[in-house]
Amino acid sequence: MSSLKPFEATARHLNFSQAADELFVTQAAVSKQIKLLEEFLGTKLFVRRGRTVSLTDDGEKLYQAVTLGLSYIAETASRIRVRENTNRISIAMRLAFASQFMAAQLSSLQEEFPDIDLNILTTEQDPNSLLDSADMAIVLGHEPQPHLHADLLFSEEVFPVCSPSYLQRHPEFTTVDSLADQNLIHLRDTHWRSLRWHPINWNVLAAKLGCMNPIKDSGFSLDNYSLLIQSAISGVGVAIGWLHLVHDQLERKHLVRPLQERYAIDRKHYLVIPRDRLESRSELMVIRKWIIDKTAFLRDSGN
Repeated sequence: MSSLKPFEATARHLNFSQAADELFVTQAAVSKQIKLLEEFLGTKLFVRRGRTVSLTDDGEKLYQAVTLGLSYIAETASRIRVRENTNRISIAMRLAFASQFMAAQLSSLQEEFPDIDLNILTTEQDPNSLLDSADMAIVLGHEPQPHLHADLLFSEEVFPVCSPSYLQRHPEFTTVDSLADQNLIHLRDTHWRSLRWHPINWNVLAAKLGCMNPIKDSGFSLDNYSLLIQSAISGVGVAIGWLHLVHDQLERKHLVRPLQERYAIDRKHYLVIPRDRLESRSELMVIRKWIIDKTAFLRDSGN
């Protein structure tokens, strides 16, 4: 059990040094805990190629289990914990949206509304399923229901992304047809298992962008989007970037768009709130407006 925390941090960062800094221990201590865990399981969890670290298939499976376990523990603890703070607001969303979009916005929320305590519940399932314990949820797709208020936040927009270092090493990557020659990082179709939408994979995106060459199935294959983005940032290949999930990394220059072509998908994300809570708690209106404002650029990008 003591090895799971350093394992989770290393898997999240795909970097032993960053995991050690986060846990306030030495890199040697993290490596030792990972080695003990690998010996206990009888399998390798990481592949080290020079400075690049990636997860093995068994490592990905364990990371998924640990992440879901921690999310479930946090959710259960929030239900058990009793607080008299009426400004405590819980919001449910998918893990990728929480880690890739909301995490970058939290400092802004704290500065604007220091008295509001926001509790984020993450799930790989439909966030609607957490509305019994959450005050609001950000969901993909919505069927109107009388008891729910829904605000359209944005539609999806996708395009290839890679690190600046990858693009420097592949100066030929300037056209859609050259996609077929790149090291592509694949998001497994199992990632979409809990959703009613069809997967957007490289074959789909390449066709939508007009690529005339066949896409290779070889390369890295992951079923966790956060890991996929970290892999792209590390420079191992090209990933499919959803604008709402990679915008912060593009702004920070951790990722770049090698091509200008994009695929606009008619898949809409909504903020849903039970009407009785929205009408009875003014702080929910505050957070509702804040989320709508923070996602405004995503709605404008489709114009």
